[in-house]
Amino acid sequence: MEPEPTSPFQRSVAFTGRLASMKREEAFALVRERGGTPRRGLTKTTTILVVGELGWPLLSDGQPSKSLSLAKSYGVAIASERHFLEWAGRAIPDEQLRTFSVTQISSLSALPPDMIERLTEFGLLDCRDERYGFRDLAAARQLAELIGSGVALSTITRSLHEIRKWLPEAALSNLRLYPASSDAVLVEHMKGQTDETGQFVLQVREAPENPDELFEQAHAAEQANDVETAQRLYRRIMRIEPDDPAAAFNLGNLLRAAGQKIEAESAYRSATKADATFAEAWYNLGLAYAAQKKPAAALEALLRAESLDARSARIPYARATVLAQLRRMEEARRAVQRALEIQPDHPEASEFLRSLSR
Repeated sequence: MEPEPTSPFQRSVAFTGRLASMKREEAFALVRERGGTPRRGLTKTTTILVVGELGWPLLSDGQPSKSLSLAKSYGVAIASERHFLEWAGRAIPDEQLRTFSVTQISSLSALPPDMIERLTEFGLLDCRDERYGFRDLAAARQLAELIGSGVALSTITRSLHEIRKWLPEAALSNLRLYPASSDAVLVEHMKGQTDETGQFVLQVREAPENPDELFEQAHAAEQANDVETAQRLYRRIMRIEPDDPAAAFNLGNLLRAAGQKIEAESAYRSATKADATFAEAWYNLGLAYAAQKKPAAALEALLRAESLDARSARIPYARATVLAQLRRMEEARRAVQRALEIQPDHPEASEFLRSLSR
């Protein structure tokens, strides 16, 4: 299936949770092949957040990760893993008849609308054009029974993870789950492939520590202003996955905000080393160099950022300020004019250009 020219998957794609269908590296490659830029962490330039189906973005206490709320605050679209697979040509589009609205699904399942929305984001319910199908209603009703019986949502998602190890196509539409305790469920498969009694207990164990969960914990700590914890977790991720730039980039932002200029520079350099196409990391590295009175290095980093992101007005504007400090006024004038071409209403560029003409 060929992607649409305006597909948000062809821009900046972030991932949260673990993918059930493939390794993250393979998903990143699919995005790159189709003209997009993949990464784990959200930034303000992210266009779509893909929620993986294994290890949904839930923290250890069962609460959703901060990625979802942050995506909403940034206006970032949220897509399930299923939608991502359809876009990438790895799954046949689900064309079941959909007639139920959010309000109808909520009323018929006794789940509040915000829970319906959350389950949709996780991919447990599949909404298309603001409508749900009968399978979604059946899944919502089963989830309502489990949650009403005291089973945590994190237990349900982890149980589905375990089930899919032996039934890859398992879903709430073809399984029957029964509460056993707050951290265990009974499962009955409607199409067979069970033991001789037709049901058995799945013990839900804590998942081993993994970079994706650590990243969500770090991000949650950052949102709670627990800077020390966030920095510690980001550094741990960098040791586990040195080739992923997101943790180093976020660490650099924390260090820069704390006034630790040298440490911030080091973190941003780690991010650009991990991903040489990460424009925002080059931009922030340029600012870090400028803050340390290293104009030549700042200009080099900003030029690299501009070559990777020609649509951002802030990059040429930052370059203009560095050039002005070096008294290279004509170059500074051209740089700020470039910023105004991209963003005519840039809040500082017009005044800066007038100051260069005095």
